[in-house]
Amino acid sequence: MNPQSKKLLLGGVVISALLNATGQILFKAARGMHSEASLLSLFFHAEVWGGLVVYGLSSVCWLWVLARAPLSFAYPILALTFPIVVLASAVFFVELILPLRWIGVGMIMLGVSLLARS
Repeated sequence: MNPQSKKLLLGGVVISALLNATGQILFKAARGMHSEASLLSLFFHAEVWGGLVVYGLSSVCWLWVLARAPLSFAYPILALTFPIVVLASAVFFVELILPLRWIGVGMIMLGVSLLARS
């Protein structure tokens, strides 16, 4: 894999991870705003549909990546979704993220950076 196509693939995986995390945040927002809603009635709220659309875009992006990269290279990098969601949870939902969790996020980031170099 040449450096140019590797950068393009990494970009595709990062975009897929960002879209995936955005879908999770929208789902959490929907549940937070409509905490009493039944699971079925949640589908009448825009946040859920927004999350599904963003998830769908993430899947399209992911399929593009899978057509061009080995799964053993791309899938572990998708773990970037975890740190993105933790950070977004702290920012948007004011969740308390304890130091041990931040250390775990750092370890994920370190692992992803090592995988991206392989």
